[in-house]
Amino acid sequence: MNLWVIFFTGLTTGGLTCLAIQGGLLATAMTHQTVNTPQPIRKSSRRRSKPRQAKTPLTAVQLPENPLPVVYFLVAKLIAYTLTGFLLGALGSALQITPKVQAVMQIAAGLFMLATALNMFNVHPIFRYVVLQPPKRLTRLVRNQAKSQEVFTPALLGLMTVFIPCGTTQAMEILAISSGNAIWGALIMFVFVLGTSPTFLVLGVLASQLRGKFQQTFALTAAFLILLLSVLSLDTGLKLLGSPLAPSYLLAGLRSSGPPVPATLVNGVQELTIHAYDTRYSPDYFSAQHGQPIRLRLVTDNTYGCTRGFSIPTLDIWQVLPEQGETVIDLPPQRAGNLRFTCSMGMYNGTIVIY
Repeated sequence: MNLWVIFFTGLTTGGLTCLAIQGGLLATAMTHQTVNTPQPIRKSSRRRSKPRQAKTPLTAVQLPENPLPVVYFLVAKLIAYTLTGFLLGALGSALQITPKVQAVMQIAAGLFMLATALNMFNVHPIFRYVVLQPPKRLTRLVRNQAKSQEVFTPALLGLMTVFIPCGTTQAMEILAISSGNAIWGALIMFVFVLGTSPTFLVLGVLASQLRGKFQQTFALTAAFLILLLSVLSLDTGLKLLGSPLAPSYLLAGLRSSGPPVPATLVNGVQELTIHAYDTRYSPDYFSAQHGQPIRLRLVTDNTYGCTRGFSIPTLDIWQVLPEQGETVIDLPPQRAGNLRFTCSMGMYNGTIVIY
């Protein structure tokens, strides 16, 4: 097991894929949520009325003037994943995250990011309650309350990333599980997350140096980014639950996917061969007949992405594929309809049309 290879994986593909999944939390960590508290009414002999100030779409958003929130975010993330690797290595497959658990985490993260984005757009005061604030007791122990908030929110968001790992991270978690050793599991996750950190750090530092109109532009971009990623996170969670209401499934039904690949009948069993690559299943659109058993032949060849976590949510099937080889999954006869399969992150999927 070469730790340098793991570090390089995090430095390249890991950094980009993790940023795509966890970028919303980073953008959230880069914004300060400020709440306008009402001022007490003072009695005066003269009554003066002040004109109300018009609200701007992003009045509740401020960017930090230093990159320290990004550092807090990354340090907390590194600690969280190192501890996770330690536990995975010690307890083995007992702590594998099933697609249903992953779905709940994705939906919860999506709802949180959606509420955060709506608060940044100042849609309604109720969304201010979603802002992460340090406990009051902890705040009293810290003299500088602004400093405590600056540390607390990015650090907590960094810890939260452990609940929404990207596809490459999940492959590393499987590697930590297979190591069967707590120290090796911790080292695997530590080295990998350390490799992903430069991508997050560069983006965060550049954002923290923006001023004036550029800062407002970034704040607006961050709000839209968090809104977009919230929708993607909700879509992923719904796909992992096998829900036909997932937005991507609804959009896919509006466009033509071409003719499906028909199943091959072998001794009364319909066989489908699916190649699991790092970023896709190929083919990903099949047809089979109802009332006859189906056999899936899943082929991997140096595959390290989340496609190794093969799942059919509606049948409660979840199989971790080897890095290389062929895995056979036998399905009972199915009723007419669409049978969907997906990776463990809900990013890559396919459909078997049962007619």
